Amino acid sequence: MDGQARYRRWYRRLLGLYPRPYRERFADSMEQAFTDLWRERAGTEGSGHRAFILWIFAETFAGIIRERATDLARLTMARNATNVFRIVKYLALATGGLLVAGIATVMVLARGTGEDITGVVAPALLLTLLSAVAAVVAAILQGTSDRRSS
Repeated sequence: MDGQARYRRWYRRLLGLYPRPYRERFADSMEQAFTDLWRERAGTEGSGHRAFILWIFAETFAGIIRERATDLARLTMARNATNVFRIVKYLALATGGLLVAGIATVMVLARGTGEDITGVVAPALLLTLLSAVAAVVAAILQGTSDRRSS
């Protein structure tokens, strides 16, 4: 068996790791592109295909991870969108609450010392505001998700 047939078989197996819809749509064209690139490299590099194989397999594996993550996120959002938004909302509210408590603590500790605490308080206030915005957005998305699922 020549090198091309062996690597093509390995590449076909690697393509089998893609999610089914992606694999059904793109596997044949990806295999054809692999073969075309192999032939193109054969004309320029002779028999040294190790760098090409390493590159194409790494690139394909990164694509598989990306597609699997996208597929997982899509499934999670479709099934548990309300729960995800609820968790985000409460985490944002908790973060904002902790920041407010931290700001109040710094202000109490710095009272009467003459220390300039604006370098600490200003960024903390900004993060508190961003936490509040994240909580509001998550609450709106949670409500929208609840209405869709009902």
